[in-house]
Amino acid sequence: METRLNKLTSRTQDGFVHHGNNSVENGLITSAVTPSSLVTVNTNFDVIIIGAGFTGLMAARELSRRNRKVLIIEARDRIGGRTFTSEFDNQKYEMGGTWVHWSQPHVWTEITRYGLSIVETQGVTADRLSLLLDNGSRLKMTSMTNLFPQLCEAMNNYSNIDGVQGRTVMPLPHEPFGANEVIQTYDKMSMQDRLDQISTIFNNNKDMYEIMDAYLSMNSQCKLSESGFIDHLRWWALGDYETCRLFDKTSRYKITEGISTLANAMLNDCHNVQLLLSTPIISINRTNDNNVTICTQNGQLFTGRTTIITIPLNTLHNIEFFPPLKLEKQRVINEQQCRGGSKFAVKLEEPIGNWCGYAPYPNPITMAFTDDKEGTIIIGFGMEDLLDIRDFDAVKLALNKLLPDIKIKYIIGHDWRSDSYTGGTWGWYRPGQITSNLLTLQEHEPPLFFASSDTANGWRGFIDGALESGLTVVRHVEQYLNKESTINI
Repeated sequence: METRLNKLTSRTQDGFVHHGNNSVENGLITSAVTPSSLVTVNTNFDVIIIGAGFTGLMAARELSRRNRKVLIIEARDRIGGRTFTSEFDNQKYEMGGTWVHWSQPHVWTEITRYGLSIVETQGVTADRLSLLLDNGSRLKMTSMTNLFPQLCEAMNNYSNIDGVQGRTVMPLPHEPFGANEVIQTYDKMSMQDRLDQISTIFNNNKDMYEIMDAYLSMNSQCKLSESGFIDHLRWWALGDYETCRLFDKTSRYKITEGISTLANAMLNDCHNVQLLLSTPIISINRTNDNNVTICTQNGQLFTGRTTIITIPLNTLHNIEFFPPLKLEKQRVINEQQCRGGSKFAVKLEEPIGNWCGYAPYPNPITMAFTDDKEGTIIIGFGMEDLLDIRDFDAVKLALNKLLPDIKIKYIIGHDWRSDSYTGGTWGWYRPGQITSNLLTLQEHEPPLFFASSDTANGWRGFIDGALESGLTVVRHVEQYLNKESTINI
């Protein structure tokens, strides 16, 4: 498609900056805001894609390059879905999905394709460590050099469900049902169930139990009793069954130019794709077997031969389908998944150097770490709705429990959990949902096709998973369109 010029003065309605003087800026500057197309309502598209996140962008690029007439309809005023880069105070802040790795095949292909580079998040490898223990009453300062061998041992014990570090359960992490019978055995197990199973190994090291609670809770952003253990094993297998590698792959490297630079590169690489932003949809009608009609919130109707639905799982129930989807899919959609918690960044008045902190549930911040070399920016994560990241005093109080002497200049973030278009952060399934829900969510109902980071096989919940799902659905849509064209000859 023609190159879209993005101005750094473009402001999305998403996100906020809360300053120490109590002034609040709503909306953030980002290159993810891009002009909409002028779309003729009576155009008949080959494919209408609902959502301009990375799943939708991947599908749009690949289908348009196959000469398909594509329309993307996006509810937000920007592209990127659960990711966007904001430029504020001469810094790049990633509001959503951030970290990438060369072992993530789909995102690394795109980084290579567009000549992007990576930079390291400093605090992930910090040696200075704060541990908030005993229900938030005891602050322990230590070094990661001393702690990491113990953490690795604890992670090995936790993941070693089968005596070979989970390899018989998750031998091929991009094939979630590669060991189907074994998966079914452990799918109903929660992360808390597994922690309870090995609790005796912490009898002489209660601190490590709490550190494990904090780290595992940060991964699922949900109570461990409501988080599926199989999703932990998937991460573990994707991390090569090794703690250091898992850290590197999930939280160490990010795109120097910003995630939104990648999103814009993919959009600009599309061929004659039309894009509608700020256009929520309310219903999808497929009563005519030969097409699908999309009805938007403002009453516009758009028709296509097929539709790809990339809406996050936790908000998919807001869309009406005519006729209704299969009963099993309706059940799964209504069941949703873990809703996730919070992610935010703070700018400090003074640098603190490299640092990382852990605090187990029910502390409002489960993990935080510095993001820059000087240590003036801290990225923090909270579980569920325990922390209102828009409340300056609440964030300051929670962070001061880990770092008593710091002063915060401002907080910047976006409340994904309260966002009506996402209903949460990254994907994590509850106990039993892999075997009962995943295949149903991946099943298409032509001419309706479903794709999302929430339903990817490999790096589900990551940018790589979104790209995987977008690439996979293209194959199914192409097969359907080619078959329909043959029938209609």
